[in-house]
Amino acid sequence: MFEIKERDGAARIGVFTTPHGKVETPNLMPVVNPNIDLISPKRLEKEFGTQMLITNSYIIYRTDELRERALKEGLHSLLDFKGAVMTDSGTFQSHVYGEVDIEPLEILSFQKNIGSDVCTILDRFTEPDDPRELVEQKVNDTISRAQEASKEHHEGHTALPIQGSVFYDLREYCGRELSRLDGTFYPIGGVVPLLESYRFHELTKVILHSKKGLGPRGPVHLFGAGHPLIYPIAVLLGCDLFDSSSYAKYARRGDLMYPWGTRHIDDVDYLGCECPVCSKITPSELRELPENKRVLKIAEHNLWISYREMDRVKQAIHEDTLWEMVENRSGVHPSLIDALKSVYDGFEILEPYEPKGRKRAFFYTNPWSLNRPAVKRLTDYVQDGYKPPFENAPYILFDSSNISKPYSRYLTNELRALLPYHRVNLLIETPLGVMPLEFDETYPLAQSLFPDNRPDISLSYPEDIIRWEGMNTLESLTKKEGMTLDEMRVRSISDYQFCKGAGDIFSNGELSFIKNRKGRTKNVLLDNKHILSVRSYDGLFTLKR
Repeated sequence: MFEIKERDGAARIGVFTTPHGKVETPNLMPVVNPNIDLISPKRLEKEFGTQMLITNSYIIYRTDELRERALKEGLHSLLDFKGAVMTDSGTFQSHVYGEVDIEPLEILSFQKNIGSDVCTILDRFTEPDDPRELVEQKVNDTISRAQEASKEHHEGHTALPIQGSVFYDLREYCGRELSRLDGTFYPIGGVVPLLESYRFHELTKVILHSKKGLGPRGPVHLFGAGHPLIYPIAVLLGCDLFDSSSYAKYARRGDLMYPWGTRHIDDVDYLGCECPVCSKITPSELRELPENKRVLKIAEHNLWISYREMDRVKQAIHEDTLWEMVENRSGVHPSLIDALKSVYDGFEILEPYEPKGRKRAFFYTNPWSLNRPAVKRLTDYVQDGYKPPFENAPYILFDSSNISKPYSRYLTNELRALLPYHRVNLLIETPLGVMPLEFDETYPLAQSLFPDNRPDISLSYPEDIIRWEGMNTLESLTKKEGMTLDEMRVRSISDYQFCKGAGDIFSNGELSFIKNRKGRTKNVLLDNKHILSVRSYDGLFTLKR
């Protein structure tokens, strides 16, 4: 079972239930090689708080002593670990060494027999440079193997990896076909070469299109993503679990991992880290340690850094600030900037996951912020879908440079003189471009913080626009009964929030409003019946039950 607790974009904090306990996601699974005892599973559980780890069933199967012990004692006893354990099937070995010598159902059956909590089918690894014809064959083989595996009963979970190389339509196809099967765990496979070569923009598209095909099912596991550099953006796109052998691999070559990159120990004069390792040792002391102890200390540092970054990601989800975190992190490496562009290019995939309102303000961090789904959704709607209160009526454009948000509260006198006697549509210049004034209390227009020095979004102006130049502007207008700003808000925001035409219902009856002491609308009544309440935190509506 996978229970989602909190969301931010496609990211989610959830609880994944396994036969050996619950795992909070997003989470990191350290890779444990049963032949190499660097940091024992027992230490991982006790000192690092590891809830779930991953090991390779193919290695266990091919090693006589390990195979016999695992079948006799069980996987958890073999590893001396009480938490959840996922097993890989040998697919990565096929990427490194060529095809493995084992049948798909044979290795799947072995995983079940040794008590794996999450068994992985033997999928076919798709390389970034594979020709399309070969990728299509590997994808179809993976789907066929998944179909066979879904017929096998298992009280734990079965992982069905999504393959497709960098052919994004094949990623969608694979995800869509796997979503129809009885799987409970969905890794995105074949991405290690992209990670190793910093092809993050392609990795981003792989995740986006895999998720598009898969839909909201999960948890989703990003195979081989062990560097904290990639955690924020991958979680934002909907990845829930990660596995890491990088903490050990990097340590063996003397590399320290940080959220912003990697540094070799010979190049570090100041550790700049407060983890339990770095707070007790200097770089020179670390360099002088015997090799086995130095590798161990760096591996511990790398794990601490990885877990702490995952904690920061979770806190950002909790605070609704993951978009800001991803934008800030993108500045640490040019490849992440390319990846962020790919994220925003994937608007149509991400937009359904993005709420129309949030309880926390929209924070501008850099010019990329203007491409977030929350902004693009509103600006696209205003540009192409907005239906003004009056057809064939002039537009009055107000300047907001000397007033604060919400703008209408600082235009009270102007609106009193204008609205009851003139049939006009109202616009206001904002950091998000020219917007209908009736949206001025709505997220993200109202609940936002922008610096004074920023690029503006350019939106086209209506042709029949009149700039407000003071009360003498009234002289150029024809008098005709208009509409209050409250009525404009109800109609326009209903169209935006619910669907086009939703606001038309308010033409069939008498509208009235209940306001708080500050004059802000709380409830909307139609023919004296309470039908809408206005949410104070985002200016959107809650339907009266």
